[in-house]
Amino acid sequence: MKKTNYLTATLVALALTACQKTDGYGQLNFFLEEGEVYEITTRGSVSDYATLPADGDFTLSIKSGSSLVWTGLISVFDPTTQFRAGSYTADVTYGNAEDEGYEKPYFYGSTNFDITGGQTTAVSIPVSLGNSIVKIRTTIAFDNYYSSKSFKITTGAGTVINNVTGPVFMDAYKFTLSGTLTTQGGTVKTISDQTWNVDAATCYTVKFDVTNTGSTTVSISFDDTVQTVNFSEELND
Repeated sequence: MKKTNYLTATLVALALTACQKTDGYGQLNFFLEEGEVYEITTRGSVSDYATLPADGDFTLSIKSGSSLVWTGLISVFDPTTQFRAGSYTADVTYGNAEDEGYEKPYFYGSTNFDITGGQTTAVSIPVSLGNSIVKIRTTIAFDNYYSSKSFKITTGAGTVINNVTGPVFMDAYKFTLSGTLTTQGGTVKTISDQTWNVDAATCYTVKFDVTNTGSTTVSISFDDTVQTVNFSEELND
């Protein structure tokens, strides 16, 4: 099964060393270069579901071994900061995977690099979406049959989103969907809990539809794969 990233960015570090010695000092000039935005099943990119962060909104952490030598927003990084030649790890993050809900993307990236005296070192960090997106879609036939509907999403971390109105960002683990439907005749039907696992950097669509025989199905779309789940009870009158 293919897995597609919503956003690929590149964090480039230019290591401008001050001398020829490998034990000398160098400077780092960090900036973000936004890469291509990929589409998920031709239905849009992550920018369709949330505002993308600016370069300076990312938190940068630079480590030498297990020692943290610098951390802070890229927007406040001082390019004149001196770093001793050696091996480093650069991490970038935006958001928090545990912060779930609407407009809650979490991005991360990490790479190792070396600063060598007398050389300019370019370091690229691919930045990926670290959480999942779940959205609900209903067909015209479904909307024509049910005059009102209310869906609830409960994430694997326990976050509850009542009366879901848009795409939900959640930690890449699992989620449970439930809800109520009201027919044109006023009969209220309950959708029992349906649970699915989710992966990072993936958008899932839960599609509700009705068939000619009156049964309701749920389809989960992941890239080119569609999974159909039949409810154990019939929802029509």
